[in-house]
Amino acid sequence: MSDEGKDARRIGRDEMNLAEFPITLLTDYPPEGIKTLIFEDQHGTLTVMGSDAYGLPTASDSDVIVALIQLTKLRNDFTDPTVEFTRYELLKLLGWEDKGQNYRRLSKSLHRWVTVTLRYDGCWWDNRRKRRASASFHVLDRLVLPDEDDPGIVSSFTWGKDFFDSCRANNLKRLDLDTYFSLKSAVSKQLYRFLDKRFYVQGDRTFDLRELAFEHVGMSRKYAPWKIKQELNHALDELEAIGFLEPMSAAARYTKAGRGAWNIRLVRKLPAPVEAKPVEAKPAEPEPTGLEKELVDRGVTRSVAAELVRDFPAERIRRQVEVVDWLRETKPKRIKDLGAYLAQAIREDYAAPAGFEGRAERTARETAERAALDREVAARKAKAREQEERDRIQAYWEALSPERRAALEAEALAEAAPADRAAYAAATAPPVRRMLRAGLRDAHIRRLLGLPAAD
Repeated sequence: MSDEGKDARRIGRDEMNLAEFPITLLTDYPPEGIKTLIFEDQHGTLTVMGSDAYGLPTASDSDVIVALIQLTKLRNDFTDPTVEFTRYELLKLLGWEDKGQNYRRLSKSLHRWVTVTLRYDGCWWDNRRKRRASASFHVLDRLVLPDEDDPGIVSSFTWGKDFFDSCRANNLKRLDLDTYFSLKSAVSKQLYRFLDKRFYVQGDRTFDLRELAFEHVGMSRKYAPWKIKQELNHALDELEAIGFLEPMSAAARYTKAGRGAWNIRLVRKLPAPVEAKPVEAKPAEPEPTGLEKELVDRGVTRSVAAELVRDFPAERIRRQVEVVDWLRETKPKRIKDLGAYLAQAIREDYAAPAGFEGRAERTARETAERAALDREVAARKAKAREQEERDRIQAYWEALSPERRAALEAEALAEAAPADRAAYAAATAPPVRRMLRAGLRDAHIRRLLGLPAAD
């Protein structure tokens, strides 16, 4: 199913290496003293190593990793290995009940994933180089839970480099989260992830029964064929009931391949053909207006835009639109699906990123900057004009003969304002008299040249 045909929040992603081999137990109660799991096929071996403090990952820890992958897709579409979250929203994504026991269970799972080591010997698919490789790493490198007693406070986790590089290299497949989380059995969930990957090329597959059960589902190697079939049949019934697998009789499902050896055939069920119905002409939908149009113009579908405008305050929508426009302008590679990101930002009321500047603040800043620039330009022009006037006055004075200079100074004194003449007459110090005489002279030359009076 495409992301467009269903709520994009429920179409998750699964990392292909994790779908191939299990990385957890099939129970939430690990056996004492067991801290290592080993799975292998013809290409190599996967070793899962738990820590002394937290042990091996359990069945529910597998669900947590699926949820963390989905959270990363929603937050940044695998552009940043560090993802902020609240334990409350993670609990909702997992479908776990909102109670203290589950918060403690989730915190323990997150801490466990920081300590678990995965070692792939020759069976880690490197999608960037298109070949198998060996790798040893932690799925999570870092976890920050600031306050264990406050489920709403923002926490963060950071993916391990090797795992995140695989996600960045698009070594991912789609995973229907509604289907996955609806499955009751851990065997059903692991089998669903594995087959969903293998069915991509061919929808009719036959596997060695032991290899499928031990290496790709994670059952106990002590199980005899009859016990494997018994455990698998419960999961197969569940996968048939949801329409994922084609129902088959035991004789058609299991075929003997030798002494103690069996094969199992699994066929993906194709959706029933839908009978075409006459298409009724629908009246044209009115063009969206106002905030709906703002959202549609940014890639949100009409139906989702109408829902958002109906359910959330207009101020929140306008603020998130401003943030998205700012991100599109300043960090164009950060958001791949603008419409999906904007819808999610409105639903969860994302905090503004560092450095964000709203339209009002930006307008005020730009207005102030323009005013400051205008003042600076005006000041430079005034200074240049004053210098030009001084140069003209000086040139006029220097072009006069001594006799004409004396006559001009006499004219300047005679035409000066009475207060200026009185100040000149009262001055006794030669330097002061020279300064005042020069000022009267320059003012007179300004009048002769038709220049404005000096400020």
